[in-house]
Amino acid sequence: MSFSEVLSDFAAFREFVKARNPDVKFVLTVSPVPLTATASGEHVLVATTYSKSVLRAVARELYATFDDVDYFPSYEIVAAPFSKGGFFAKDLRAVSPAGVEAVMSAFFRAHNIPEGQPADRPRRKDIVEAPDDPDDVVCEEKLLDAFAR
Repeated sequence: MSFSEVLSDFAAFREFVKARNPDVKFVLTVSPVPLTATASGEHVLVATTYSKSVLRAVARELYATFDDVDYFPSYEIVAAPFSKGGFFAKDLRAVSPAGVEAVMSAFFRAHNIPEGQPADRPRRKDIVEAPDDPDDVVCEEKLLDAFAR
């Protein structure tokens, strides 16, 4: 989708929600997790860069336009050059536990939410941990390859 399409879709979504709850506020972020596949015909690295760029630019525009929209920089915390890739797991796609902790700690501080010890927070059961072996990649492409043989 283009910048204008994403912006328009979110603006329509915002209006839909605001009609039902005028006091609602939005926190936007861009996931640092790269795409594993694309239908665009471009290389997945090019598609990932385009996708993240459009989403980040739209988030900035929405933040600048609407008082009820905020942006939290999880993408920047994990993917910025200063982190030297240290917040990614060995597969360079999943965010490491240290990366999740850095993002969540920053989120809690930014929103004045008391932060417990990581073990005190409930863990989501649907999160798949990154494999220790970078060759043991968990993704739909690998699964499809296994059935294609």
